[in-house]
Amino acid sequence: MYKYFNLLNKYYPDINTSKLEKINKLYDIYKKLNKNVNLISRKNFDNFYLNHIIHSLSLTKFIYEKNIRIIDLGTGGGFPGIPLSIIFDKNEFILVDSIKKKIKALNSIVNSLSLKNVQLINMRMENISIKSDLIICRGVSSIIKILKWSKKSIKKNGKILLLKGGDVDKELIKINNKFEIFNLENIYSEDYFKDKKIIKIYN
Repeated sequence: MYKYFNLLNKYYPDINTSKLEKINKLYDIYKKLNKNVNLISRKNFDNFYLNHIIHSLSLTKFIYEKNIRIIDLGTGGGFPGIPLSIIFDKNEFILVDSIKKKIKALNSIVNSLSLKNVQLINMRMENISIKSDLIICRGVSSIIKILKWSKKSIKKNGKILLLKGGDVDKELIKINNKFEIFNLENIYSEDYFKDKKIIKIYN
């Protein structure tokens, strides 16, 4: 059993067997790809399930709809988009990143797991005009920049879910949108989540 993998049963007991099998395969797939492309930090790879999978899946608490389009802005190593696309296989996921080698690596992951609901785009977010119901993002940039980059790609009444850490008050003062903050330490007991937050922004 991979380190922290058992926490999936603790926090997400409703994940069915086929989806859990795909999530189980991610460790070996990423470990192989990460030797050539730095998708995630190599020094903390043993914490793969805690730092990347479970952190990404925290957004499941805030995704209710089926048959919606979700854009993962600056997906990088495929987080949170890849784990969420496994869970929400009835939703369309568009993973966007400007670094070509990362998109190429993610394409290998998508093919390995036969993720039919994932589209990969190698482009800067501000140049995309595909309209989405929801934009998700993990630690890419400042909130004000994320709002600027995504303004052409979100529907009226759409929402943005950001995974952020640390003090976000100074960033939030600069935006005019309505927002809510959720502290992940209220969901998880592990120390890793003590300063981690989800910020829900309304368009």
